[in-house]
Amino acid sequence: MFLKIFCYIKIMNSKSFKIILIILGIAVLISLGVLYFSKSKPSDVPGTGPGTEEEEEFSYLIDFSNVGNIQEAQLEILKQDYGLAVEEYEKNPNSFSALMTFAFTYYQLGDYEKARDVYIKIGEISSKNYTSFWNLANTYIRLKNYSGAERAYLRTIENGPDQTRHYTALAELYWYNLPEKREQIPELYKKGLEELPGNYDLLVNLAWYYKETGDKKNALKYYQEVIDNYPETEEIIRAAMEEISD
Repeated sequence: MFLKIFCYIKIMNSKSFKIILIILGIAVLISLGVLYFSKSKPSDVPGTGPGTEEEEEFSYLIDFSNVGNIQEAQLEILKQDYGLAVEEYEKNPNSFSALMTFAFTYYQLGDYEKARDVYIKIGEISSKNYTSFWNLANTYIRLKNYSGAERAYLRTIENGPDQTRHYTALAELYWYNLPEKREQIPELYKKGLEELPGNYDLLVNLAWYYKETGDKKNALKYYQEVIDNYPETEEIIRAAMEEISD
């Protein structure tokens, strides 16, 4: 009887041992599976998965390998300036000088769409500057987006009202590309003269506008103002006035 009980217990222990081994085996397999997927699958929690260790693609990567129509010396300067800008951008992604260099490089390489986009970004970061808006306007002209150029030039005037070129550039845009707005040129120049009284370029261009549109009275008036402010130019200006009188 004792032998039977002993054998029964032995058999039970053997079966239990096997069951335990099976359970342990399954547990090991499950653990290995969890470990595998935790390493191979990025975490669903932003910023905690392995994928965050990879750097994002550089936004302003420029390929200089297929550049044409640029002299080698100029291209080398572009490359050097670009390299310095990349270093500056890595320190400060909102660096005005770095972003301006990227935009200028795109422009020089003829990629006006990308140049436009970077100049727009700069304007968003530095809304009170006028240099990026000036370059943006010129880029829009390359893209034949004259309404965009107008908006950008207006910002240059707003941000830099003491710069003569801002008024003359917008006036030229109206004259050559937006003829339906030519009649706004006189007020534009007069606005400039409020900021820059007696400015030679503004007076001469205003007189020229009246001359070209047949307003002899105002043309002579502003040519005379040029002479009054710049007597050394009298000979040249008198010759222009005589053309009106003929």
